[in-house]
Amino acid sequence: MPECPYCGRWFKTKRGLNQHIAKSHETKFGGVRVLDPTTIDPLGAAERRAERKKKRKKGFGLW
Repeated sequence: MPECPYCGRWFKTKRGLNQHIAKSHETKFGGVRVLDPTTIDPLGAAERRAERKKKRKKGFGLW
């Protein structure tokens, strides 16, 4: 599952990720799309990764 490198949100498909980045993290500046630095949330992404790591099932095999 692809993860947004800017905010840490997960998507089912690469296409969904690309649409998210285009709508949420890019802005048009003089006819050119540029990355909007105000939408980047590295601390929030790190917190979400830590939560997902805790929720992940460990050792669901027989060994």
